[in-house]
Amino acid sequence: MTLDALIMLVGALVAILPFLGFPNGWDSALLFILGVIIIGLGIVVRRRESHLGSSGNRHTSPQSKQTFVEAAPSGDSVTPQE
Repeated sequence: MTLDALIMLVGALVAILPFLGFPNGWDSALLFILGVIIIGLGIVVRRRESHLGSSGNRHTSPQSKQTFVEAAPSGDSVTPQE
C-alpha cells in the first residue's frame, strides 16, 4: 500500500469514526491514535520530498533528460534576401 493510499484510508476512518457507534472514550482514543498516524505519515512524505528535491531527481523520466534543439534551416536551400 502506498503512502498516498494509506493517508486516504486513515482520513476516511477519521471521517466515519463518529458514525460507528463507539463509546465516547473509544472515539477520543481512536481519533488521537489516527491523528498521530496522520502526523507521522505527513513527516515521512515531507522527508521523502526533501530528499528527492535535494538530489535533483524529482519527477525524472527518460524524456525529461533530452535536450530540445530548435531546427535551423540548412544553408543550401536558403537564399539571402535583400
